Amino acid sequence: MFDSLNEYIVAIYHLHKAQYSLLVVSLMALVGISVGLFTEILLRLLGIKGEQ
Repeated sequence: MFDSLNEYIVAIYHLHKAQYSLLVVSLMALVGISVGLFTEILLRLLGIKGEQ
């Protein structure tokens, strides 16, 4: 599965640099949001609430 995903990303990089950059930015945003949500859930389970 990951091999075909890697091949797709490499093909996009070689053919369409603008689409590749949009793909990278959107994936990084998705990873950042998921890390933030996971951290928020973990801290709330531990009883730590952020300042509001």
